Amino acid sequence: MSDDYAVSRDYVDRLFIHVYCDLGQRFEEINAGSEFRLYHQLNMARLCRQLLIDGANGLFTQANRYYRLPIRFVVPTVGPAPEVLKSIPEAILPYCPDINAFPPGYYLHPHNVDGFLGSSQMILAGTPVKNSDVIKYVANVYGGVHLSPSIKDEDERLIARFNDQWAVGQDGMVLSMLNDIVATILRSLAPLRAAIEAHCEEA
Repeated sequence: MSDDYAVSRDYVDRLFIHVYCDLGQRFEEINAGSEFRLYHQLNMARLCRQLLIDGANGLFTQANRYYRLPIRFVVPTVGPAPEVLKSIPEAILPYCPDINAFPPGYYLHPHNVDGFLGSSQMILAGTPVKNSDVIKYVANVYGGVHLSPSIKDEDERLIARFNDQWAVGQDGMVLSMLNDIVATILRSLAPLRAAIEAHCEEA
């Protein structure tokens, strides 16, 4: 163990695998029609927060510090592609969605973690709602980690009203967005999981 860190590489590796697999299993339970759908969604937000939200202290950043993989969160996006669009690293290509599965007019947009968290799927009352806002709302307000008895932040109140008034299938709109976010996170972090598992097999 390095004097600079409180935990060993092996501990970080194992914790990442546990959290990643927990997230994946809950996502699969939702897709299989689990009666505990909402409970799994609340916990998915908690796990997403643990993986990505805490910046340099996020579990993804801590684990990838040892592997330095060029992780990209590749999102199918509709509309004309920007004139300058970063290429997708070759190591990530096998984990990307198949653009041919989408209607004409889509392209694959690769984001780094900050770009992915900062990208927005909708605008409420002129305010973009970022992926990080969705994760934080479900984790910190809606019961994933904390359950707020009242909501004072105006942006969070907008998100709450939107989730209550609009639905996609069985979910409020915000929970439906969380499902899409989780699908992207699982796909995008799969290369890191594979690298960690290969390292553990060699050890």
